[in-house]
Amino acid sequence: MNISIQDILKAQRRIAPFILETPIEYTNELSDEVGAAVYLKLENLQLSGSFKPRGGFNKILKTLEHQPNAEFIAPTAGGHGVGLSYAANILNSKAHIFMPANADIGRFQDIKKNGATIRTFKSIIEARNQAKALEKEKGYVFVSAYNDVEMIEGAGTMGLELIKQAPDIDCLVCGVGGGGYLAGIGIVIKAINPDIKIYGVQQENAPFLAEWFKTKEYPKNLQIKPSVAEGIGAEVEIDTITWPYLNKFLEDFLIVSENEIIDTVKWTIKNHKYYIEPSGVVGLAGIRKYAYLFKKYSKVVTVLTGRNMSSAKFLKILE
Repeated sequence: MNISIQDILKAQRRIAPFILETPIEYTNELSDEVGAAVYLKLENLQLSGSFKPRGGFNKILKTLEHQPNAEFIAPTAGGHGVGLSYAANILNSKAHIFMPANADIGRFQDIKKNGATIRTFKSIIEARNQAKALEKEKGYVFVSAYNDVEMIEGAGTMGLELIKQAPDIDCLVCGVGGGGYLAGIGIVIKAINPDIKIYGVQQENAPFLAEWFKTKEYPKNLQIKPSVAEGIGAEVEIDTITWPYLNKFLEDFLIVSENEIIDTVKWTIKNHKYYIEPSGVVGLAGIRKYAYLFKKYSKVVTVLTGRNMSSAKFLKILE
């Protein structure tokens, strides 16, 4: 299914009562280093701590229009579960969240607080397979964090805000897991100005879509290693609806190391006083590492996607 900017405008009207329009913030330090104006889109200030409720609210509200008693099930490393359970709680719907047992304890706590049921598994792949099985067995509505029309539409509302806040943007740089939010933002900004350039960033421990983009062949034997940015560190299904958008919209993928991600978490605290989870700074880490690539642009934007990590993980990063 092709998603249009009109679909995302409808999503914006649908979810507007439930989310915040987050600001953008100029970064003096990075702008001086890059030689271009660099701005941060502050989704860390969004309700529940990340951009995820945008898609969650859109998915639930749209589903309830024709399935008023629907229950929702989602596999997640944590962030998607927090956002979906937050939206479900506000809308008095039931959410079932399937997670790897080693997920951040803070995310377990947030999901539990939102009233969702939680089951744990050895890996995100097992969680996904079991959630799919229960979708068929119980009739639950399966909600992928990225391979889902409504989730992409909801995330795309960030693009509508961004174009209003920075109409002269000429480059967007975003961390990528499954590609849902980047696909959504890309649909908007490419519809309004096809000349805006988009770069994706992935961690070297999980460069799944980067490898797919480079070879134009689905990676069948790529080993995914554990990453501090576990929220965007999983294998992507071959049928994901995000791939055609990313393949069409992106200039390239950039790769950052684990240490570069950790250093960027620290950099963000030092320079902007924001507490951002590792997955949330991967795009920013890409700009910092490849600053020379962005000197040719006049206004570069990246998204700080969320702040949802436990204090224990945060303190470990600061060691």
